[in-house]
Amino acid sequence: MHKYWGKKPSSTLNNLLEKYSNPQDIVLDPFSGYGVFICEALIYNRNVVSNDLNPISNFIQKQLLEKDFDLTKLKKLAKKIIEELEKSINYLYEIRCPNCNNEKALSVSTLRNKNDIPLKSKTKCHCSKTVVEHELTLEEKNKIIEMEKNIDIPIHPNSKIFHNSRISAQKGLETDDLFTTRGLVVNTLLFNLINKIETKYKDLILLAFTSNLANTSRLVPPIKSRGEMSAGAWMTGFYIGETYIENNVIHYFKNRISKLISGKKDYLEILNANHKTLNIKKINNLTQIDNNVSFYIIDNYDAKNLPYPDNSIDYVFTDPPYGDSVPYFEQSVIWNTWLKNNVDYDNEVVISNSSERNKNNKEFFIDIEKCISEIYRILKPNKYFSLTFHSISGDEWYSILNACLKNNFLLENIEWITQKTFTPRQLNRTKTVKGDMLMTFKKSISINNYRFLDKEETINLLIDTSKKLIENNIQVNTNDIYMAFIENLFKNHYIIENINIIDILNKKFSINENGLWNI
Repeated sequence: MHKYWGKKPSSTLNNLLEKYSNPQDIVLDPFSGYGVFICEALIYNRNVVSNDLNPISNFIQKQLLEKDFDLTKLKKLAKKIIEELEKSINYLYEIRCPNCNNEKALSVSTLRNKNDIPLKSKTKCHCSKTVVEHELTLEEKNKIIEMEKNIDIPIHPNSKIFHNSRISAQKGLETDDLFTTRGLVVNTLLFNLINKIETKYKDLILLAFTSNLANTSRLVPPIKSRGEMSAGAWMTGFYIGETYIENNVIHYFKNRISKLISGKKDYLEILNANHKTLNIKKINNLTQIDNNVSFYIIDNYDAKNLPYPDNSIDYVFTDPPYGDSVPYFEQSVIWNTWLKNNVDYDNEVVISNSSERNKNNKEFFIDIEKCISEIYRILKPNKYFSLTFHSISGDEWYSILNACLKNNFLLENIEWITQKTFTPRQLNRTKTVKGDMLMTFKKSISINNYRFLDKEETINLLIDTSKKLIENNIQVNTNDIYMAFIENLFKNHYIIENINIIDILNKKFSINENGLWNI
């Protein structure tokens, strides 16, 4: 129902809930992101505390869990908005059909170059059941260019984007720069229509609106191997290529509304099937607990300083930030800008390449340890904490693993899971780990003794662990080495020095085109 990063497969989460918690337990996700875990937990009769400092995360989750609304009314309101918008904006997308010369045909998507010059169109007309892809004439190109020059853009939200070359955010970039003039005009008119309806339904429809923003921006690349107008998907960053695809806002908004309604319908059906009576209540804090009513809480706290009492949570699952893999708040700027959210960038736990932010490896190390310490404090003794993590950098692993070891967690289980979406780095690099490592820890009530390894000892431990693994197995990939190394650390309670795991593996071993390591 919405774009977000690192969505975990529900089957994995269901297994974790069943294995490490019981019905009516209080479960927490302190970095809840999109909200897959908390949604599954509520469906399977757990009491849920969901927390994320990113305002768009809170907004998405509130709409995912909303159950007190009329689905028929939601459909009618969405239909009315679409019909009203079509009356006022269809002329902006009108184009001549190349098959029947109908001047009122509509462009579903337009291929444009980096200078915003229109090149080609996918056109929808009553003369055909399918869209027609065709080159634009000079006259048609000039008509679009002149129309955009002469149209007034209504007042709308706009904000500065942090300069960050890692995600192609150039100096001086603003959210307005991510859209064509036509895209800004239509999105603003749609936004204003949605904001006129009552809040509960307004927010649900705004979920579809925000999920449509990137679809209708200049960030949609063509997959050239499939054709000039084969649309790709916005993954991460703000890179605008030599050509991009400008999608018709209202055409794609209809699709997002369809997904919203389908998603809410599925959710209500599953909720009804698992709860004979829908006695689930949204509360504001843990002091409002009624033992006769299931509850959920959606919070917006800094994970380094959570308000929950000591020993109050039965199970914790979380998917913390992966260092600089995805700077979530910076990536979310389009959504947070249009929803006019105040964003606490200072307290985000992340590594950012932006020189405008003091978010480096050292800061991340300190912040992650504070977060893990908070999880230890609020988790009940001998209860479990599961954490998923992905990084090829020694810095991030060093921060996460040492934080768990120092906070007296014992490793219970370790495995690999595959998320629904990969970052480009995971997709394109042979040597990187694929998917996320899932580690489950137990809160130990006895104090464990640790041994601190210096840098040389840490490197030797990695080399010895890898060598033994390769000697004893035919096929060993990067995932296997990371898992064996981490198991070794927790088995022996080693606190390690910061090393670059991939660099060391490259120096001591070789890797083939299939991603398998050899001595």
